[in-house]
Amino acid sequence: MIRLFLLLFIFFIACSDINSGWSVSGGGYMNLRINDTKAYTDSILGEWNHSDELKLDIHPDDGNVKLRPNKHFVTFLGKNDDGDRLQIMVYKPELGMNRPQTNINYTYLILGNSNPARIIDADSSYVKFDQRDTIWSADLRLIFNHCYGENCDSTRVIISGRMRYWVDPDDR
Repeated sequence: MIRLFLLLFIFFIACSDINSGWSVSGGGYMNLRINDTKAYTDSILGEWNHSDELKLDIHPDDGNVKLRPNKHFVTFLGKNDDGDRLQIMVYKPELGMNRPQTNINYTYLILGNSNPARIIDADSSYVKFDQRDTIWSADLRLIFNHCYGENCDSTRVIISGRMRYWVDPDDR
């Protein structure tokens, strides 16, 4: 009898984390690429530098998707432990192509604790939602200026990839 109780106890402890994923607790991710083009980096060696990967987490409280009659926007903030951040705001989101807000207070990119970069090409930047209910998912293409430390210039930094956010169960 004790063995059966012990076996059941171990089974319940082992299975306790099965439903603790993001789809249950809310949150999401951004899997992104920086400058997703082949860039010639060394004319002597002839090496090609492929795009850099950027993986950001969206914590449950870092997505704001609850639309109400007096609120017509959604925001998502992805971040990682390296100090990288991407915040996106979309006004009146709909399935398909959306333009992100270009104000640096609402949409910005921070790479490695640098100054926030702003969108410099609004016409070529988009958030393309293909799901917008309990899961928000979108393809992203955002063009920012380049910032390093406290200096920014007009060099283009293209962020492209995929975002998914599961709505916090309390907000459903």
